[in-house]
Amino acid sequence: MSDLDCVHLPIAVLRPTEEILPSRVREVVAMVLEEDAWTQPICIEGTAHALLDGHHRLAAAIALGLARVPVYVFDYADVELLSWRAHIAPTRQEVLARARSGQLYPYKTTRHVFPPRPACTVSLGDLRMPIAPRRAFIA
Repeated sequence: MSDLDCVHLPIAVLRPTEEILPSRVREVVAMVLEEDAWTQPICIEGTAHALLDGHHRLAAAIALGLARVPVYVFDYADVELLSWRAHIAPTRQEVLARARSGQLYPYKTTRHVFPPRPACTVSLGDLRMPIAPRRAFIA
């Protein structure tokens, strides 16, 4: 696995940093169901599993009862951090602190710019199935 890979992580390990709009979650659910696939991975920071992009996608995954979601994991030093709100200037440390504390920014506060990644499409069936335990090979 390279650092460009799309990995499938359990929903429970992801930590939101922003609030969501329920109406937008419903739109995302409809899009995912129409495609019957996940076409845009969630973007997270690698140490705290803080969501950098994809809060509505995460909420849609929860609404759909998915076990895990496709994720791109980033080193935060490689991601540009901006703000959609003129009166809020978030720092990387604040974003990570909010992920850990659960004190979320308002909807659409942070804006992250990511290095390019390859496309990643995953069927919903693959995300619903529980992760199979690894079995040792016995000869």
